[in-house]
Amino acid sequence: MSRTNFTGPTQSLSDEGALIEPVELEANGVVLRLEQGMVLAGSSSRSDLVLDDRTVSGRHATFELLPGAVRVRDLGSRNGVKFLGAKVESVVVPIGASVTLGKTVVQLRRPADGSAVPATDDWHALVARSLVMRQLVWRLERAAKTDVSVVLRGPTGAGKEAVARALHAASARAKGPFVVFDGAGARGDLLESELFGHVKGAFTGAVLAKAGVLELAHGGTVLFDNVDQMPMELQPKLLRFLEERTLRRIGDTKTKAVDVRIVSTTQRGLERAVEHRELREDLFYRLAAVVLDVPALHQRREDIAPLAKKFAGPKVKLSASTLASLEAHPWPGNARELKHAVERSLTLGTWEPAKPVDGATPDTDLKAAREKVSGAFEADALKALLEKHRWNVAAVAREAKMARSHLYTLISKHGLKRG
Repeated sequence: MSRTNFTGPTQSLSDEGALIEPVELEANGVVLRLEQGMVLAGSSSRSDLVLDDRTVSGRHATFELLPGAVRVRDLGSRNGVKFLGAKVESVVVPIGASVTLGKTVVQLRRPADGSAVPATDDWHALVARSLVMRQLVWRLERAAKTDVSVVLRGPTGAGKEAVARALHAASARAKGPFVVFDGAGARGDLLESELFGHVKGAFTGAVLAKAGVLELAHGGTVLFDNVDQMPMELQPKLLRFLEERTLRRIGDTKTKAVDVRIVSTTQRGLERAVEHRELREDLFYRLAAVVLDVPALHQRREDIAPLAKKFAGPKVKLSASTLASLEAHPWPGNARELKHAVERSLTLGTWEPAKPVDGATPDTDLKAAREKVSGAFEADALKALLEKHRWNVAAVAREAKMARSHLYTLISKHGLKRG
């Protein structure tokens, strides 16, 4: 395979170090912290990062710390260095991405020590009581001081858009607009118009001039949701905009300068999308100057209770037993599932969590946990309604749209008493 020289992002966060961690083969848990300068990786015992892999040369590659990235250089190894599936001689790898030395995959990530924890619990409406979220906030605070492009990576429902909005609110662009463009939903003949806009009469149906997403976000932030699913035919035009920061509406002869910050979300690593030729390599470099991971809800259980209270609103007081039940549930749908569960329960409806993947049947303990959570929510919601209407059962029945006989049954079931 031919060797390629890649160039990477040049603007990023100020140096805070990087962790170099082998994640495959016999890595033996070795992690090297790179705080400045350059380190050597190889199979030789004289290397700074010793890799127990027969396909790795004694002196295989060097890792050099840059602002927000690491430059990796191949030292003429016999099996080479690969990035995004291609052999490289020198490549600038953003923090959060990985390279392959021989057969060993090496992950580059930010240090996550106790110093990376802000004092506040909540940050610009972002709930951050857990350690992993406070560490994320620490990185977001640094990113907010710059206009660097950020990729937020995490499972569906984890709250990536909420994180993006908090980043926008903390930045100098907070008074500007925040506009979302869904890459997965960008389909059809009008997708270019959605992004760049059009003039009157530009095409059939263009009866009025219309500004696109980028123009509407001037002075603020654009969130490219599911950027790895953006249509290939739109990617060259987006790349040109990112390089020139000017756009031209469809049918127009004039170009317009637009000042926006770019934040993108993905459920997977963008490197995989590049390898599968679903995302242009040059666009990847423009978008992924900084890559931040948004944790799943089961990784941040300390945030479940405050999130539930936030979703329920100030008028509903969730009991300690309800909050304990919520924290015990795995929430495979993450914060989005929790939000929907709270909203359904507060209307005295039934709570039906997301169905198991591949038709799997939840075990008895999980079923019991779900029933416990549902019942606790029902009791809290019913108590809030009764107190709202001063225990006027007829009024509660009208708002809840249920028979008074059933309402009395629920009051008895949960042992609710006035006062």
